[in-house]
Amino acid sequence: MSLISSTLLAAILAYMQRDMIAAHVVLSWLTLIVLVAVSRTLLVKAYRSAAPEVGESTLFWMKRFRIGVLAVGLVWGAAGFLMFPTNSSQHQLFLVFMLAGLSAGGVVAFSADLLSAVLFSLSSLLPIIVRLFMSGNGLFVAMSVAGFLYLCFMVISLRRINRSITENIVLHLDAAEREEAMRISEQRYRLLLKHSPIGIFHYDTDLIVTYCNEPFAAILQNSVDNVVGLDIKGFNDGSILAALHQALNGEKVSYEGNFRPAPDAAGIVIDMSCAPSRDGAGKIVGGIAIIRDISERKQAEEMLRISAIAFESQAAMIVTSPDAIILRVNRAFTALTGYEAQEVMGQTPQMLNSGRHDKGFFTAMWTSLQETGHWQGEIWNRHKNGLIVAQWLTIAAVVAPDGRITHYVGTFSDITENKDAVAEIHRLAYYDPLTHLPNRRLLQDRLGQELVAGARNGLYGAILFLDLDNFKTLNDTRGHEAGDQLLIEVARRLRTSVRECDIVGRLGGDEFLVLLSDLSADVELAAMQTKQVGEKLLDALAHPYDINGYEFHCSASIGIRLYRDHELAEELLRHADLAMYQAKMAGRNAVRFFDPSMQALATARADLEKDLRLALSQNQFKLYFQAQIYRNHQVVGAEALLRWQHPQRGLVSPLEFIALAEKTSLILPIGQCVLEAACTQLKQWEQHARSRQFRLAVNVSARQFRAADFVEQVRRTLDSHGVNPDLLELELTESLVLENINDTISKMHALREMGVRFSLDDFGTGYSSFSYLTQLPFDQLKIDRSFVHNIGIKTSDAVIVQTIIGMAHNLEIEVIAEGVETEAQRLFLEQHGCHACQGFLFSKPVPIDEFMAWSRRLPKC
Repeated sequence: MSLISSTLLAAILAYMQRDMIAAHVVLSWLTLIVLVAVSRTLLVKAYRSAAPEVGESTLFWMKRFRIGVLAVGLVWGAAGFLMFPTNSSQHQLFLVFMLAGLSAGGVVAFSADLLSAVLFSLSSLLPIIVRLFMSGNGLFVAMSVAGFLYLCFMVISLRRINRSITENIVLHLDAAEREEAMRISEQRYRLLLKHSPIGIFHYDTDLIVTYCNEPFAAILQNSVDNVVGLDIKGFNDGSILAALHQALNGEKVSYEGNFRPAPDAAGIVIDMSCAPSRDGAGKIVGGIAIIRDISERKQAEEMLRISAIAFESQAAMIVTSPDAIILRVNRAFTALTGYEAQEVMGQTPQMLNSGRHDKGFFTAMWTSLQETGHWQGEIWNRHKNGLIVAQWLTIAAVVAPDGRITHYVGTFSDITENKDAVAEIHRLAYYDPLTHLPNRRLLQDRLGQELVAGARNGLYGAILFLDLDNFKTLNDTRGHEAGDQLLIEVARRLRTSVRECDIVGRLGGDEFLVLLSDLSADVELAAMQTKQVGEKLLDALAHPYDINGYEFHCSASIGIRLYRDHELAEELLRHADLAMYQAKMAGRNAVRFFDPSMQALATARADLEKDLRLALSQNQFKLYFQAQIYRNHQVVGAEALLRWQHPQRGLVSPLEFIALAEKTSLILPIGQCVLEAACTQLKQWEQHARSRQFRLAVNVSARQFRAADFVEQVRRTLDSHGVNPDLLELELTESLVLENINDTISKMHALREMGVRFSLDDFGTGYSSFSYLTQLPFDQLKIDRSFVHNIGIKTSDAVIVQTIIGMAHNLEIEVIAEGVETEAQRLFLEQHGCHACQGFLFSKPVPIDEFMAWSRRLPKC
């Protein structure tokens, strides 16, 4: 309002003085007035937006407010000179009147801040007082003196006005604060009564309810509006009414008892306290009652009483703190452990530890307690007298409403006798009483488990069905006691001849069963492994038996049935039984498979493995050589190919025995044999000028290359023969290289540092990942025969061959093609940059003598 009034007054003044004062002066002064008014308006808006707290921020805004007051005072004070006309006394008096009135209005507007009021008064009146005094006119001088006195009086009066206004503001604020405090207090009181868990009600001398809170209305199963005004005499409960009357007589009364809030409602137990209510004069005008529903507490007390009786039951009980400190035990605990209560208080259950359980047992127990709040199981504890007994222990955690565990309660009983009885029953039900091996019932159960495991892990298992040969002869000649001794010894030999994870059982009479688990995933290898175990068992059982000083010889017939998928246990046992009879008919002391083809395959594989071992010892392996030709007429070397010269079967192809050699690890000595023979041949070639630069390529198997000492084996072989390593070329397949790339890189670089060359065999048939070619030190890349064969037949294969040649040239790697059989193939390869070839077009793999004779007929390299 003061801003608006000031601006309107300025407009009136400017309008009245427009003819007396220059127009530009009037406009400039009025513009200043408007600018100051706008600035002060923006200041007020900024202050309200900031919503400052009392303190330093208040002083910050007060300083800006005072600057605004000073600014408006100075602009109005400037009017005393700028807007003072020299030729019109009327306009001069109008200006004086305006400034005097404005200063009086400023005192009212700014008197809440003494400094602002003084600044405005001085800045707005002093200029006009000085201007009147300077005019020299006696009247104006008198007016200036009067104006100065008016100003002094105003400044002096401002302090009193400011104090009065400040006191009024403080009183107003104090009153507002007290009123707000009373409102908050009343609200808090009402909230306290409303949300109190205790029922509260007021009543007058006529026992009429004048006030109640919601919990009391809830006890009466009614609403507050319906309860207020209710006549308590209608409760029709003499004990409650007597207590209420006593409060009206000035007494404080307590009552506890049953209460039925309505005729058709269930009874509850209440606890009520009554006191008189007095007015300001101390006269009793009614009463106040506090009432609680204590039904749950009474039930809890009853449960505690029952629990106390249950605690002293026949079962031993122990109560501990959350950190397992024993707090309480019952009499049954003392009877079961031998420890009195005072002996165990403050101890932990560790004092009962028998030592039979490891740390993992107790860790699992506490983990279960913490996760589920419950544990039960069998435990061995030590009695005070040192006797170790079996007990059944149940532990439960006592959890507070906030989820915190406050106690553990343990209940246990002696099960030693029961445990011994259960063990004996189990032994009789599942174990053979003579040999203590699993009987037919347990074997069938274990076989069912093995079938599930085999189907899950993909590994074969096997059933070996054994029947002793000529057992009846011993029984008939030496009696059943001798037969029992033989069966016991047979059980022992079987158990010691198989792995710990395998199962040996007795089906009855002289029949035994062996379950082999976790064999190979390859059926041929699994059959071979099982056959080896069967032969081992036959050998163990064939040794003489000492039966009470009598030497007895006994053999067995074994039937085998492999399994892996879900099959019926009974059917598998029947198959193994049939295979056992086949072994009997074959002359006894034999092993037979249920599947005749598998039997033949297992026998053939076993014979082949035996022949392979014999071939190693008798040096039956030979190297054949296939020439590697450069530009169709120059021999640059050869690839060494392994052949087996069998005494009966003749020349055996590697395709028939290399896979078996890989599976049985015979590939390692065979590979070393090939490496030795290759270095020997290289050394011989060094003796002749024509063959001195021949390179010899040797295939390396994955198992051989992955051997930890492969690099060292190559080093020793080269050193022992004194061969130039640059003439030895190791051929690796793509699958071998990428199987363990880090190991491959390490070994290849180690061998490359010796000078050994590398050729990537069968390129394009495997993973064909070109990225590894830049990481591995390959000297040569061999195009697979399948692509070469299709040159001229499949356009795509011809494109692949061209791509491989171009890539090899870009990587500066030699390229050679294998399986070249026609002149058209050789010509295509020659035209596209592959100058090295090997294949039947030039020569088949031949012995060294034929190779050397053939190479002499070609031009010298």
